[in-house]
Amino acid sequence: MAEFKERVFVFTGATFEAALRDWEAEQIAAYPHREELIRVTALAMRDFLESAAVRRHKMTLKGETES
Repeated sequence: MAEFKERVFVFTGATFEAALRDWEAEQIAAYPHREELIRVTALAMRDFLESAAVRRHKMTLKGETES
C-alpha cells in the first residue's frame, strides 16, 4: 500500500471526477470480471469526499454546505 502520510493531494471536483472516470475505465478494461466491484469502489470514493469525515478533517477549501 502506498504511503500517504507526507503527500498532499490537490484537485477540484471536476478533476477528481475526470480522474476517477479514467481510473474506472482502465480498471474495467484490465479486470472486466470485477466490473461491479470497481463501480462500487468508485461510488465509495465519491461518497467519502462528501462525508462528514472529510468536513471534520477540513479537507476542502470551499463549496461546503453547512449541515
